[in-house]
Amino acid sequence: MSENFELIGYFPIPIIKIKFNNHYKYNFSEVEKRDHKPQSWGDPVHTTFPGIPEDDPIVPSIVRDNLTKDLKDSIVNVFKKISLPTTIDFINLWYNIYHDNQGQEKHSHLCLVGEPTPFWSGIYYNKNASPTKFYNDNRMIDTQKYIGYEKGPIGSCLSNYGSPKVEDGDILLFPPYLEHSVTSTPEHKNNMRMTFSFNIKLEARPSHNVYNGILY
Repeated sequence: MSENFELIGYFPIPIIKIKFNNHYKYNFSEVEKRDHKPQSWGDPVHTTFPGIPEDDPIVPSIVRDNLTKDLKDSIVNVFKKISLPTTIDFINLWYNIYHDNQGQEKHSHLCLVGEPTPFWSGIYYNKNASPTKFYNDNRMIDTQKYIGYEKGPIGSCLSNYGSPKVEDGDILLFPPYLEHSVTSTPEHKNNMRMTFSFNIKLEARPSHNVYNGILY
């Protein structure tokens, strides 16, 4: 006997996971623990945000530029398959290195007034990947919660957060407004975690003008 009902989850937040085919080209050595971050950030982390400088000792500029191109090519290939616009370009790219007791507080990739708003944001998990925690900030879902909802059929719809499984070589793309955080795990004590974060923008296609029937 078939069921006389179905569960429909509306308004999901899209996250795209991509296998980075050129991951094998980017193998970075372990570095000592360091706390280097913008003053406005809270948790300790070694980051080059908002970009990787020309004289960076870990990621040389030529490697940075090649990585940016390879990441873009991988994203464009996937966007073609799922009918998303492919006229994209990188706004910025930076790396984050985590050791024990390092992480990042809850944040989004929305920009300040006057700065370009990203089309998508992303994380490339380069070394010793561990999940990123993404948050559902719709607090109205709390009105639907009941004891044991986590194990119920709509548990995933009522969750306040989720952590997609990732491994080295994965790329996660997510909307820039989606808040997320990084927590330290025991294995970070002896094995640094390295990721590359980035924002991409949507480039408008060149416009054409028509004058007296002539396209120019």
